[in-house]
Amino acid sequence: MTTRPTVRHVRADEHDEVGRLLVAAYAPSGMAPDEPYWHHLRDTAARTRDAEVWVAELDGRVVGTVTWAGAGSSQQEIAQEGEAEFRMLGVDPGVQGRGVGRALLQAIEDRARTDGYPALVLCSATWMTSAHRLYERAGFHRIPERDWSPTPTVDLLAYRLPL
Repeated sequence: MTTRPTVRHVRADEHDEVGRLLVAAYAPSGMAPDEPYWHHLRDTAARTRDAEVWVAELDGRVVGTVTWAGAGSSQQEIAQEGEAEFRMLGVDPGVQGRGVGRALLQAIEDRARTDGYPALVLCSATWMTSAHRLYERAGFHRIPERDWSPTPTVDLLAYRLPL
């Protein structure tokens, strides 16, 4: 039994699995079943066209994912000049609390540092309180001036980590 998650790039044969995982992780959101964002979460293949999708494995199975939106990626939402951004960090609800989210976050931080970014940013929905605790423990701080709402029913909180 693996005690620590490993992080790697998603394989094409895992795209559907990653989409299902994200939907399960975001299920507590209360979003309506017809909310277009569900399609966006499921469409892993589309995200890989101009961003990198990574997965975390634990005990031989994919249990988490995150999207790295580097410079020029259409996946970026709030990054400003010189900032790296990540999106859609999700962990299988059945393994939350086993370090999967932290391993994904560490991989993102390492990538941002390796690429020479001075800061890392993200948005997180207001209901994602466990994720907020993870980000705050990692040193992220709120930047409320960049909070925004992509739809009338979704409010996003902005966070930033100086590197």
